[in-house]
Amino acid sequence: MTSKARILVVDDNRSLVRVFERLLQKEGFEVLTAFSGPEGLQKAREEKPDLIILDVIMPDMDGYEVCRHLQRDPDTARIGVLMLTRLDLKRFAPGAEEGMEGTEVGPMEFLTKPVTAEELLNRVRHLLWLRAFDEE
Repeated sequence: MTSKARILVVDDNRSLVRVFERLLQKEGFEVLTAFSGPEGLQKAREEKPDLIILDVIMPDMDGYEVCRHLQRDPDTARIGVLMLTRLDLKRFAPGAEEGMEGTEVGPMEFLTKPVTAEELLNRVRHLLWLRAFDEE
């Protein structure tokens, strides 16, 4: 990518969004924020970010529903998504990670909260690389 990547962070935890925003900006990314699923969808459609960091559990519209809306829209269907959850998916929902792989959403990965800065940045870079590779 020739310009700096645009990342949309969507989480109802405003403090966590601000922490992620500062971390990602420090690494040179352009950061957009939203505090609910509907707001995140609107910003994704308007701003066309390169990647969305998306909380799974939110009021009004959870992360899975946001992903379903993203995949139905040709303008947002290929955006990479990094799903964040407090749930240990391997323990409480075996196969959940694999179940999302077959969607038409762009590259997708899952991270369990709490997440370290290093782990978050590694996943962000990996998904951005996959998206760039997919566009070639």
